[in-house]
This record gives sequence, structure tokens and C-alpha cells, in this order.
Amino acid sequence: MIILALETTACVASVALLEDEAVLGVLQCDAEKKHAETVLPAIKQLLAQQQIDLSRIDALAVDVGPGSFTGVRIGVCIANAFAYALQKPVIAVDSLRVLSQPFIEENGQVCALIDARNGNAYAARFENGICIESPKAVTLEPYLHSMPADCTFVGDVLPVCQSKVYPDAAALGLAAFACRDSALQEARPLYLRPSQAERLAGGQE
Repeated sequence: MIILALETTACVASVALLEDEAVLGVLQCDAEKKHAETVLPAIKQLLAQQQIDLSRIDALAVDVGPGSFTGVRIGVCIANAFAYALQKPVIAVDSLRVLSQPFIEENGQVCALIDARNGNAYAARFENGICIESPKAVTLEPYLHSMPADCTFVGDVLPVCQSKVYPDAAALGLAAFACRDSALQEARPLYLRPSQAERLAGGQE
């Protein structure tokens, strides 16, 4: 099974090709340009590098958030467009599962965190690769006090996380293989909070 993975929720977009849970290649997009400008050329370049025709793709994988609202929309739209054109399924994976993917063999629990600013975060917990707490928006300080002592924190919330880690396409693709039985005809964004524009319109901070 060949999966084309599109990661657009982080500040740097990336694309990856995987076959049978092996990463064939990964390309990081130009951080100085908008994701809408870089993702399609990166897909074309990666396919050419790996000498794989688009018709050989068995499924698309896309990070559906939480993350950058614009980034999420771009990735989901591109993945759905390719899936429709190729008549292939889409595997939707949330950002927090993508963050936890490199740590699935850690002892104890893994808590993935994405900074949502102003003392807020998006969070989910995993143990042995299984989600034990679904993605949700949290107020960071009280949430952290409820965590077990042996919990490993991953993501971009410092100093809780030892170093900033962002979702990437290789981890997305590997996570997608574990979720492939839930493939859909169309992916939908996972929004856990209103956008900034919606919050401002509603008088929220």
C-alpha cells in the first residue's frame, strides 16, 4: 500500500511517500512561502524523485488539525481533491496523534500538546499507541496538574515539552497506516475552538 501524506497544520508544511509502513521519501516545503504555494510543487517533486506515478497511490493521508486554521483547510482541500480525482480514500489523522507517533514505544503515557495561546492548548493522551484521551481544548495550567508523574509531553508548549516538536508528514504517514481502516471518501477539518476571527466577532479573547 502506497500512501501520500500531506502535513500542512504546522508552520512548515511537508509531504511524504510511504509504502507498507516504510518511509520512501519526505520533502519539507519552503518556510518562507505560503502552504498554498508550496504543497503541490512539493508533491510533484517527491513523486518524481521516487519515480512513482500519481496513479499508483493507494490512499491520501492528511492532518485534519487542530492547528493553523488556514493550514488545515489547505491540506484537507488538496487531499480531498486528489482523492476525488483518483477515486482513492483519504485517511484523516489528527495533529496530536501525529505528534505522538514517534513516541508510541515510550513507557507510560504520552501527552501531545499544541499551543493555542493565552494559556490554552490542544491536548490528547496516548498509551502504547492507543488514544486514552481524545483531542480537546484545555486551559493549560489546571490540565497539567492532572497529569500522571511519568507522562511524556511532546509538542510545541515550552517548557512543558523538552523541545518544540511539530507534526511532520513522515509521522503522519506512519500514523495513517494504523488508522487505515477508518479511511473515508472525504476528510473534514477537526476544529476544537472557533477561529480568531470568529472569537473576535463574538467578543471573545
